[in-house]
Amino acid sequence: MKKILSFLLCAMLLIGTLALSGCAPKESADAAYIKDQGKLVVGVIDAPPLTVLNDEGEWSGLSADLARGFAKQLGVEVVFKEIDWDQMEHLLNDKTIDCVASALTLTSDRRAVMECTKAYLNNSQIVVMQANRARRYTSAEECLQLKFAVLNGSTHEDLAKENGFIILAKDSTDEALAAVSDGTADAAIINSVFATTAIGQGNEFPDLARAFRLKNNKIGFAFRKGSDLAQQMNAYFVKTYTSGQMKKLAKQYSLEKLIVEQVAEQ
Repeated sequence: MKKILSFLLCAMLLIGTLALSGCAPKESADAAYIKDQGKLVVGVIDAPPLTVLNDEGEWSGLSADLARGFAKQLGVEVVFKEIDWDQMEHLLNDKTIDCVASALTLTSDRRAVMECTKAYLNNSQIVVMQANRARRYTSAEECLQLKFAVLNGSTHEDLAKENGFIILAKDSTDEALAAVSDGTADAAIINSVFATTAIGQGNEFPDLARAFRLKNNKIGFAFRKGSDLAQQMNAYFVKTYTSGQMKKLAKQYSLEKLIVEQVAEQ
């Protein structure tokens, strides 16, 4: 009898403990981790004018500036780390990085495995070809026999697959554009934001031009799945937008017309 009473008492205590823990407010685990580390490690790729590495080894661009400002608000140092784009989810989960910046297209697939912010920038994915042939193509249906160079593991690669294009995967967008320039590939898919500083007269690939737009999309940031930092960055977006700072930053890179209006959640 005593053993039964003892068992029942232990069971009641266990249930009570679980009930209390369920009622307790959830700890801000990821924010606490970042503050304990004293730094926010931001995963980036070379994607001007959002993230670009200068000759001094410093990262600049709109996405880099926003990440730097957010880290300052958290009271920690920002550390930029160049990554393999197709490894972003793994790098977040093993805490090699804490955040993904650059030209991160917000998709349902990414939202399923990462904690994404709201969009801060409008964008589109466009087809790029050699300038002397770009006007000859106006739709995806006309391009089914063409070879497309795309960034490996990117939404550009996903879009190429969706459209049934022949794919030549590359490790960077610059490599994809170089393949079009030297004739290794017939076309590439890139972000329209990136195109402003990459193709056409006065840019790195003056012989390339836009052919047509494939899809509109939006750009944001991503954190580890379940991270409370995404919500905090959403609030940072609202703060910088309403103060005019976001548009001021964007104007430096000629992106002010693409900024998404930021409204506080009710």
